[in-house]
Amino acid sequence: MKILILLFGLTAAFGAAGKKTTSDLKEMKHRQELKELQRYPNLLPEVVITISRDSLIK
Repeated sequence: MKILILLFGLTAAFGAAGKKTTSDLKEMKHRQELKELQRYPNLLPEVVITISRDSLIK
């Protein structure tokens, strides 16, 4: 019985370690993508909205 509990504990520990590793790898990949994108300029178009003062008074 003790061996079964020990095996279950080891299996759970390996599962948790694997889950943590995949989480860390995803986070590192996300950081790397952000670093790569910081090298590029802002590619979004700039929109400037202008309005004359006369149209605000009416």
